[in-house]
Amino acid sequence: MNLKTFSRIVLAIVGGEIALIIFTTIAQEVLFDGISYNSSTLSEIVFGGLATFIAAILAGVVARLIIRNKINAVPLGISILISLEMTYLILNGKTGDPVWFDCIAGGSLIVGIWLGFNYPKFLSKKTGAASTKESSH
Repeated sequence: MNLKTFSRIVLAIVGGEIALIIFTTIAQEVLFDGISYNSSTLSEIVFGGLATFIAAILAGVVARLIIRNKINAVPLGISILISLEMTYLILNGKTGDPVWFDCIAGGSLIVGIWLGFNYPKFLSKKTGAASTKESSH
């Protein structure tokens, strides 16, 4: 791996993480004025969770647009950052929500990042040809 590729990977991870922060803030704080297991209604949790999942997909797309190639180190790096943040918040009691609720929320962010990052696979009519072409990079 050369320096240019490494730099683009780091840039895509940072850009994807920044996009995730912005999009999830809009989804959770602007649209729903905060999502919490203890204080939100069931409909707020469901629709806020869906909006947050869509935000993660969009952040994955942003990361893919930055890197331009299918380099799985990018969504893996973002997934590790999500896991580290979630672990920190749970262990330090920063969320006030049940652990299972936080784990599902973090897991949905990770799944959304991977889905968004792999969007060309879902848009391509010839998925086999697209994935073969992308894996050669």
